[in-house]
Amino acid sequence: MKNSYSMQGFDLTVGNNLIEMRAQGDRGSGAEISPARIFASISAKVTTQLILYDIRDSDYQLTELEWEERGRFVARLFKGFQIAYVIRNDQREQARLICRAHARNGDEADYFTSKTKARNWLLR
Repeated sequence: MKNSYSMQGFDLTVGNNLIEMRAQGDRGSGAEISPARIFASISAKVTTQLILYDIRDSDYQLTELEWEERGRFVARLFKGFQIAYVIRNDQREQARLICRAHARNGDEADYFTSKTKARNWLLR
């Protein structure tokens, strides 16, 4: 059974032992708050600890400090989950920063430029 939730700039689907999220469009400081609320309410009701987060269609407008803050926020939000980010090549630096924040919290995260490889890594 799949459940889907959508809002402008963010989609979330739960099914097949996986939470799939996708962010699109311009993503500035504070754009993470509404999707975080959706995720928090959904994650309390699911048994999976696996997240595939596709950010390839997103353009982040964040300063270096805002990236650090976003990394800590996301790592706290996804505490206890294993997460695979699907990124564009030009998003590698930010993906590394986010994955380090997850690692500091004791969680496993990695990034991929292929959704198939990300899914395979999660479901290994």
